[in-house]
Amino acid sequence: MSRSLPVALVAATALSGLLVPTAVLAQARPADTLVQELIVTAQKREEAAQDVPIALTALSGEQLERQGVDGFQDLSTRVPSLRFGSGVTGGEHVITLRGIGSQNTTSGGDSPVAYNLDGVYLARTTSVDPEFFDIDRIEVLRGPQGTLYGRNSVGGSVNVITRRPTAEAGGHLDALLGNYDARILRGWANLPILDEGERQVLARVSGVWAEHDGYQKNLFSGPGATHDADGQDFWMLRGQLYFKLSEAVDFRLIGSVSENGDPVATKTQWYLLPARYAGAQPYLTNPREVRKNTPELYDQDSAYLSGTLNVDLGFATFTSVSGYASGKWEQSNDPDASELTLATNPYWTLDQFQYSQEVRLASNPSDGPLSWIVGAFYFREKVGQTFQFIDTGLNSASPFTDNFIFTNGGIYKTESKAVFGQADFDLAKSGMGLPVTLTAGIRYTRDEKKGFDFLNFTLPLIPFSVEPSKAFDEDWSETTYKLGANWRPTDNAMLYASYSTGYLSGGGLVGNFPGIYQPEKIRAWEAGFKTTLADNRLIFNGAAYHQKIRDMQVFVQDITGSRIDNAGRAHVKGIELEAIATPASGLRLNAAATFTKAEYDEYVTINNRFAGAAPGCDPVTRLCDFAGNRLVQTPKYTLNFGAQYAFDTAFGQVTPRIDVFRSGDLFFLSANSPLERQEAYTLVDLNVIWKAPGERWTVEAFVRNVGDKDIISNDGLQSNTLGNGFGLDNFAYYPPRTWGVRVGVNF
Repeated sequence: MSRSLPVALVAATALSGLLVPTAVLAQARPADTLVQELIVTAQKREEAAQDVPIALTALSGEQLERQGVDGFQDLSTRVPSLRFGSGVTGGEHVITLRGIGSQNTTSGGDSPVAYNLDGVYLARTTSVDPEFFDIDRIEVLRGPQGTLYGRNSVGGSVNVITRRPTAEAGGHLDALLGNYDARILRGWANLPILDEGERQVLARVSGVWAEHDGYQKNLFSGPGATHDADGQDFWMLRGQLYFKLSEAVDFRLIGSVSENGDPVATKTQWYLLPARYAGAQPYLTNPREVRKNTPELYDQDSAYLSGTLNVDLGFATFTSVSGYASGKWEQSNDPDASELTLATNPYWTLDQFQYSQEVRLASNPSDGPLSWIVGAFYFREKVGQTFQFIDTGLNSASPFTDNFIFTNGGIYKTESKAVFGQADFDLAKSGMGLPVTLTAGIRYTRDEKKGFDFLNFTLPLIPFSVEPSKAFDEDWSETTYKLGANWRPTDNAMLYASYSTGYLSGGGLVGNFPGIYQPEKIRAWEAGFKTTLADNRLIFNGAAYHQKIRDMQVFVQDITGSRIDNAGRAHVKGIELEAIATPASGLRLNAAATFTKAEYDEYVTINNRFAGAAPGCDPVTRLCDFAGNRLVQTPKYTLNFGAQYAFDTAFGQVTPRIDVFRSGDLFFLSANSPLERQEAYTLVDLNVIWKAPGERWTVEAFVRNVGDKDIISNDGLQSNTLGNGFGLDNFAYYPPRTWGVRVGVNF
């Protein structure tokens, strides 16, 4: 961190200077140059984002649209310390925040970054919608949120809040056409059913249909070939009802269904192994070209239902949030990415449902110094999974691995209970006159996971037997807490500091014996500032943090399947800076910078790339010491900058925009081999929006990834039986250059 500090100070100066000097900002004050501050619910109550003493990035629905943020991948280039990786084996995703992430998105695992939709925690990363539409705002809370969010939020929390029904009738439709035969239709309609004084019944319906051809080109046209990898075939329908029963009572009901098809495109890096396969067929160097002969299919269905009740009791507000979600997906994959049948993944299926209930009682604003919130949380989930991998032995030098068949699966049931509370004491309201607020929070969580799983190995020439099924019943409990203070030297500036802890539940890796692993725990120190300058025309925020992680859960793929290592210790240190400025009428600038040091302190394990001892590791035990290696999916620095200028013409308003994102290099596996590294890269997005007078009609044109860069999104090793005892990297990529035109109408 000490090496990063001088760089960070230079960056802080550059950010504030880049977004136009404060003296220039203060020269003119047209109303449309004020930075509009968002109201958020990051602390389970409505507050201005600049009043929340947490490292928080909040983007309104309008900002998401202007910045071209259509999904999670776009969001990760706009939010500090956030990275999104597509699953290399299907619909699961990897969300990393401040160095904390996990590849274990199987039915027994949990993401260490919580994902919440309208206040409901969603356990499976497959629940992440590929299309953000009709969104009110997205809030990204960085660092452990072990008190108010608790369950598996050691890295932070991503909260998506949809637009609620309003009392004004209206609607919107838009259509997009683009390259790769992209076609997207979107629309929403708002209908007030009853609006009589204190009583209201309001409805809203939103829908998306999106398709485009695959970004990966399959040059094989024989039987079994499919040609839609990294394509899109998605639809979503969401309906809402809002009931205002009185001035004190309201209820919001939300339901949605969606279907998603077309598999993630993966490419096995055969150039690493000039063996029998390489002699049979040259390796295709274009990262988006393959010759796959095995069908690759993907089909996912999801459903969601939530109900939120608020009752104003005068002294406090009672809130109940009930949630239900279900989903299933099935897929097949060509692991060797060739026209030879070296290996197949005939099926991987997952079937899941969850139910959650949270109740809260939060004090209402008052002249007293104490504000508080208490609550309880209950979560229940059932997940079933099956998987099969077949290595035909065609590329094996040993006959003993011919027709190696790996089949596993199981059913996991999770039950989680928690109680929590947090209090803030404002010394300025206590008679002491100090503009300081003290915060203390605590949460107790108990998790139980039980079920059964099975694992079958078939090695025809080697007698081998595996227990056909195994039952398990494990439980863990933890108390997490937070202590903090914030000081307001002026009305437009806040300094804050906190110490907090977090907990990621233990679990099991389905069909991998021994599959049970222990919880991951984190301690975090953070200090930051939030400032609103130049008469509300410049927001400049920053945070410095230090996280210590114990028993970090590390997903490992190896010859006999997969496992989770509890790495002894790791740490993450970092600095984050953000700025938004509106220096002139119509001009809006934003910039952010992160500087991160994320390393293992204690981690001794087997390098899963090699069937034998890896170079530099113990030749007998095969153990390697990864202490000092960097944590995965975490670049040392990122920079992003955006600029837009809206100018009025006789035929409407035109707003061109540019977004630039720069990332340092990063690794995808703990060994930190050059083979599993994405080098530093830069992405540039351009768009321009025209709004007709009255804003009834809009036209948007965009180009994303202008430089057509091939950026690795994620990496997972193939079975090293496929590579003659050497694990081959299996890359998934971010989209290539895409462009399109969208036409919309409001009514």
